[in-house]
Amino acid sequence: MNRTAQAEPAPVTEPRRVRRRSGARRRWVLIGAGALVAVAALADTIAAGVTESDLAGRVERRQSALTGSPDVSVDGFPFLLHAARGTFPHVEVRAKAKTGEGLPVTASVDLRDVSKTGGGYRAATARADFSVPLDALAAHRGEGVRLSESDGRLRITRDFLGMPLVVTAEVGLSGDTVTLEPSAATFAGRPLDPANPRIAAAVKEAEREIPDLPLGLEPSGVSVAEGAVTVHARATDVTLDPT
Repeated sequence: MNRTAQAEPAPVTEPRRVRRRSGARRRWVLIGAGALVAVAALADTIAAGVTESDLAGRVERRQSALTGSPDVSVDGFPFLLHAARGTFPHVEVRAKAKTGEGLPVTASVDLRDVSKTGGGYRAATARADFSVPLDALAAHRGEGVRLSESDGRLRITRDFLGMPLVVTAEVGLSGDTVTLEPSAATFAGRPLDPANPRIAAAVKEAEREIPDLPLGLEPSGVSVAEGAVTVHARATDVTLDPT
C-alpha cells in the first residue's frame, strides 16, 4: 500500500508579529505619556516662576527699605490647577533690608491661603521673622560694646575702667518695644546685683521701639538665637495690592 507523505504544517508566526506590534505600540504610548508629563511639569514650573516674579516685583516696589530683590517661592503642585482656581496654599518671601538707623535686617514672611483678587493678592494669615545680627547691633551701640547670646538671653559686655562689665538680660516685648530685664551682672569677674539702679538704667537705654512693619504685621514676640535678635510678627487678612 502506498502511503502518501503528509506535509508538515507551516509554523504559525502571525501571533508573534501581532505581539511585537502590540508591544511596540505600548512602548510608544508610554513614551508619549512620559513626554506629556514632562511638558506639563515644565509648563507648571514656568507658570510658577512667572507668578513668583510677579509677587517679588510687587513686594520690591512697595518696600523701599529693601537692599535687593526679594526671593519668592510659591508652593502647590500642580501649580496650574491652583492658578486656575486663583489660590495658593503657601507663599514664602525672603528679603534683605535696612532699618532707618542703617541696621541690616533679614526678613522672612510666610503667607498662607493666598488668593489672587482684583489684580492683587490677599493672604488669610501671615507670619514673619525680622532678624538683626548681634554684631551689627553692637557696632551701632558704640566702640567697646560686644553682644552675644546666652541660653536665649542677651549678654552685653562693655569695658569700664579697663575691665569688663558683663550684664545678662532677658529680652521681652511690651507692645511694640523690645525690653531688657537684667538677670545677672559681673564686673571684672565679680558678681553684682542686677537690680542695681545704675545697671537697670544703662540697660533701659538699650531698649528700642520696633518701627512700623510691612503688610500690617504686628509684633508677637522676640528672641535671641543664632547670633541675632529676631522680632516675630503676625497678621490676618493681608493684602498686596497692585502698584
